[in-house]
Amino acid sequence: MKLELSHQQQTAVDEFGNVLVTACPGSGKTRVLIHRIIKDLSELKSTKHRVLAVTFTNRAADEIKSRLDHPEISLNRLWAGTIHSFSLDWILRPYACYSNYLKKGFSVADEFYIKSLKNKLKKKHGFNYFDEIDTRIDRKGKSIACSQKEQNLKNEYYKILKDKKLIDFDMVLYFAYELIIRKKEISKTLGSIFHSICIDEYQDTQDLQYGILSEIVKSSSGLTKIFIVGDANQAIYTSLGGIPKSKEEIMDEFGLEQLTHHKLTGNYRSSQRIIDLSLNLQNDEAEVTSLTDFADEQGVITYSNQEHDYGDLPELIADMIEYHVNNGVESNEICVLAPQWWQITKLGRQLVTLLPDIKFDAPGLSLLHNQRENIWFKISRLFLCEPEPRLYITRLRWAGMVVNELEKTLCCNLPEQYQTARNFLRLINSIKSTEIDGISYLENVFKQLLIQLKIDLHTHSSISEPWDSFFEKANDRLNNADYNIKSDIISLKKMFKRPGGVVVTSCHSIKGEEYETVICCGILKGYIPNWNLIINNPYIDEDLEAQKLLYVITSRAKKNLHLISEYGRRTRQGHGNLYETNSNIEDVCFEYDILEDILS
Repeated sequence: MKLELSHQQQTAVDEFGNVLVTACPGSGKTRVLIHRIIKDLSELKSTKHRVLAVTFTNRAADEIKSRLDHPEISLNRLWAGTIHSFSLDWILRPYACYSNYLKKGFSVADEFYIKSLKNKLKKKHGFNYFDEIDTRIDRKGKSIACSQKEQNLKNEYYKILKDKKLIDFDMVLYFAYELIIRKKEISKTLGSIFHSICIDEYQDTQDLQYGILSEIVKSSSGLTKIFIVGDANQAIYTSLGGIPKSKEEIMDEFGLEQLTHHKLTGNYRSSQRIIDLSLNLQNDEAEVTSLTDFADEQGVITYSNQEHDYGDLPELIADMIEYHVNNGVESNEICVLAPQWWQITKLGRQLVTLLPDIKFDAPGLSLLHNQRENIWFKISRLFLCEPEPRLYITRLRWAGMVVNELEKTLCCNLPEQYQTARNFLRLINSIKSTEIDGISYLENVFKQLLIQLKIDLHTHSSISEPWDSFFEKANDRLNNADYNIKSDIISLKKMFKRPGGVVVTSCHSIKGEEYETVICCGILKGYIPNWNLIINNPYIDEDLEAQKLLYVITSRAKKNLHLISEYGRRTRQGHGNLYETNSNIEDVCFEYDILEDILS
């Protein structure tokens, strides 16, 4: 596979031993990570050895795997995914028998169930529905510090999960760490298997995650090397426990004698004008140069400060989208952002109505949104993403993942003829249904699949509970008049075609992405960062958190950027005070374009 790297990037890839790569936005750190994975795979000396790639999201893991879909690269010796998925596949499921909590069986509660349970308990214990309940656990198994009222809620929360033999994602990390500490042979075994651990977005790594990975490295007697990439200036998940450790702290955590630091400085994404604006929001005083072909293009950069009522945002943003589409920007090169998911869902539906001739990729448009961790979602995309040559490798990879997860979840092998990804995919392709309604279609094909696999749904809580949650959430969205989602099978299948159209998403979710045009509203104190982060974390620097998130937002744009601090939004408590403009963006001195002149 041809390496197309700059000298700076190639030097980082070729560095011997343990490596830390810090990089500004657009500097190609993902490309560097991928080429390091290729290099490490090529240097494995035994068929038993593996490379581990740890990503912050499943989407990032999918991106790495898709970029490695190449005849010259063997992916059967690479494991890529989140630390939660790794902990489940390599620690909890294989070694659950050593845990008193897990040995009688367990399932991972999906996000929909956890959210519903927390909402129910918040109402019972006298919390507001928008109050955040932090269920993170430290290395000693204790909850993150909280009031007695919140602790009472958590105690009931954990009791309900235990009674149902469920664990949440925070418990996944704790039990994995507890096992790997108590049973030293686990970390020694993993250290002998994984000779390289590549960690993406290290600044978002939580304490327990560091603990799990460091135990593997320390138990390997120096055989397991680490390659870590990230950017402390983009550490926007500190509220979720992300820790942007220094080089010295990383060395101490992993017990390293050597860790070589490389810094990537060139920007291959944005024009110099976009970079100059984003640097106003960076903590470092480093100079960054655009290395793009359009470095000197002016593009369009606007900032509307308290000039537009929040009720007028859909029409305003629709006008912006229409302007850029009419000026040659592809719809999938436009991204619309807001700080909170409830804003995103509503805004996406409004934009679809206002611009019926433009495609959109927004969360409020799909029955199955945000169920990626559910095994039935993973199976559904195999049925809904119809066979075609360009998607064969992707669907084959999905099939392999489903086979692996089913066998580990059920603690038994599938029928012999369906144990390979290729044969499982053939089975999926052979199952047909005449159902027109999307939900009825999925129920029908799922049941046919279970019959072929000789699996009784009702005797396996590990797949029956995700089944119930999958269809409960789909029906919940279908019956919610605010969504107005079409449920016919044709509409459902459209959601699984190659992504396209204007992306509508949250400010946090855009990290790692890039678009020719970025439009962001809600740049207000209390939204960036969220009030809950400010109120519940008195030791967190509000301005620093806002600065980092604004840095991420502005640095996603290639050429065009629209920032909006709307007026008219009021707080939900007290006297309903008006939200104010975020001072971090208000204080930036920059020569913006005038929006009215652009749209006139």
